[in-house]
Amino acid sequence: MKSRIFYATIEDNQIKFDNPNDWDGVCQEFAGQVIEISVKPIGCKRNDKQNRFYWKVVIGELSQEFGYTPDEMHKALKVKFNIESTKHLSVKDFSIYINDIIDWAVMEHNYIISTKLL
Repeated sequence: MKSRIFYATIEDNQIKFDNPNDWDGVCQEFAGQVIEISVKPIGCKRNDKQNRFYWKVVIGELSQEFGYTPDEMHKALKVKFNIESTKHLSVKDFSIYINDIIDWAVMEHNYIISTKLL
């Protein structure tokens, strides 16, 4: 069984999961078993400049190139690169993800994504 990562915020001594339905499924799956839970703060989350570049340039260009809506392109890339969510990626991990997409576009589709923020 592979480990799973869940993101949450602690508010008023309560854990608020980003995807509570996924957590409910794990609770049902492991009911009656001893499990290990690890807690750590997330490093610096992606920043606004990265997010703008990702949505306006990377997603914007690729969605036009492949005929998808931006949301469809975003979802397809998450599946392609096995990313559950970009929401909690660190600056470093989000940069790696974007660079992987840029490399993939060139290598697999001979498409060069602009590297300038609009």
